[in-house]
Amino acid sequence: MKQERGLPKLAKPQFLDEQAYVHIKQAILSCVLTPGEFLTEAQLAQDLGISKTPIRTAMARLQDENFIITIPYKGHYVADISTEDTLEIYQLRQILECHLVRETAQQFTPPELDQIEVDIQAAEEAYEQEDYLSYVAHNRKFHHAFPLKYGNQRILHVLTNLDDHIRRILLYKLQIQSADP
Repeated sequence: MKQERGLPKLAKPQFLDEQAYVHIKQAILSCVLTPGEFLTEAQLAQDLGISKTPIRTAMARLQDENFIITIPYKGHYVADISTEDTLEIYQLRQILECHLVRETAQQFTPPELDQIEVDIQAAEEAYEQEDYLSYVAHNRKFHHAFPLKYGNQRILHVLTNLDDHIRRILLYKLQIQSADP
């Protein structure tokens, strides 16, 4: 007979809420889930093949990040993209980045400045070629050089969230433009 060693049983991985968050956020950022679209926990759970509990956790996090709006007694919706929201996002980004540039401009080494220039050129080329996903990626690298140099993780977190909103706005606007005859 096998003797018990007293080791606790391992809990099942607690990653489903994180996985649900990433998948739903990616669907929102890529406009698979479109602005104003009604969302149900049951449908998202079915789509992702999981229970509603991790969906609920993911949706609460996305609501905190302003990607989902919850209206009491009505439900959850993908946040709309308004002109006012877009303006506020760009204003906040401008305030933060102006401060970061002032604080870090003299700290960059020549090779780091060369890399920033490469990222700017790559973003411009991607935009001209209408490769908007590459444009967003190179643009993000450029914009993140300053908070990374500054070393404040909270500012980087805020700017990353703003970049996600900007990416969503850009891709949504481009989809609308390409759909117009």
